[in-house]
Amino acid sequence: MTIDIFCDVIDNFGDAGVCWRLASIFSCEHGFPVKLYINDAETLSKITAGLDPKKLPCLVQGVEIHDWKDAETSEPSQVVIETFGCRLPIAFEHKIAAARPQPIWINLEYLSAEDWVEGCHSLPSPHPSLNVNKYYFFPGVTKKTGGLMIEKDLFIRQERFAKDRNKFLESFNLDPALFTVFVFCYPGAPLTEFYKAIQQRGKEINLLLPRGAATEILTQLYEEQPARNIHLGISEMVPQSEFDKFLWASDALIIRGEDSFVRAQLSGKSFIWNIYPQTEDTHIKKLEAFGERIRPFYGTSYQAWIDMNLSWNKSSSNLASCWDQWCEELPLMKEAALHWRNHLVSLGSLADNLLRFVKSKI
Repeated sequence: MTIDIFCDVIDNFGDAGVCWRLASIFSCEHGFPVKLYINDAETLSKITAGLDPKKLPCLVQGVEIHDWKDAETSEPSQVVIETFGCRLPIAFEHKIAAARPQPIWINLEYLSAEDWVEGCHSLPSPHPSLNVNKYYFFPGVTKKTGGLMIEKDLFIRQERFAKDRNKFLESFNLDPALFTVFVFCYPGAPLTEFYKAIQQRGKEINLLLPRGAATEILTQLYEEQPARNIHLGISEMVPQSEFDKFLWASDALIIRGEDSFVRAQLSGKSFIWNIYPQTEDTHIKKLEAFGERIRPFYGTSYQAWIDMNLSWNKSSSNLASCWDQWCEELPLMKEAALHWRNHLVSLGSLADNLLRFVKSKI
């Protein structure tokens, strides 16, 4: 089976991250030839070791990476996956419709825990002008969706990393014995309020930070208002394959974006989700929908989880009190996060589920 994946990078690294992870799983775990068409190889190169964005097409870790415009003169593979509703080149769409047999055309959507997703998952959508269908495929956290991307060796790698955790944190001049939070958020997050909250709480804490705009803000706050209980460890950008180590090394997480959101859930750690802001508070509705999915797993600690997440995403004035309560409930939330991870694993990997769906349509 041959596969085309189309990635339209809009901003940040989420789009490229999701597409690269999917392409890698198809290639490395299933042995399928994969072509990844991308409109911003420069962004992809920052999270993919061995990729020179100026030398396309190229083969990286078994995946054939092409510039987006190459699709205009290429023939479709047996499976064509457009991600997040990106519109394929018109000439390529015509080739899909004309091919015999027609490729299986998938629109891989954004992850959402909202109820309506279950009713739309795997439905066909006729093309408005061509005689061809494409199918909507939704990642999700229920049995009626496509699940999440889970590599076969993920938890083996996590278990092996445990013996290297202390050395990993020490490489950033952090004391492994201290409570450690990985902070990967948008620069518009309530970072000043967060810094004041951990400063006022007084307990020693490591902040493990990836270099970026949000880290610059926290670093400046630290320089202007030094706090003896706060310790910063700053990392340069790493390939996607190394990202999970930062989650595994931490006791709790503040994460953003889709790929990082999924990896946080699979790490089995409790987290605060800095969801990408949208108009009309659509992002808050998505956060609350996800909250309802995890509520049965979190039990009495759920209120602390949702209060902290809502406070963070609404920049509420009560962030300090929510942070205190969130920290107090962490032992229960850690246990709940592991139960939630087990639930996600029971749904099967998105890549496997997608391939199963494709085979049912051939």
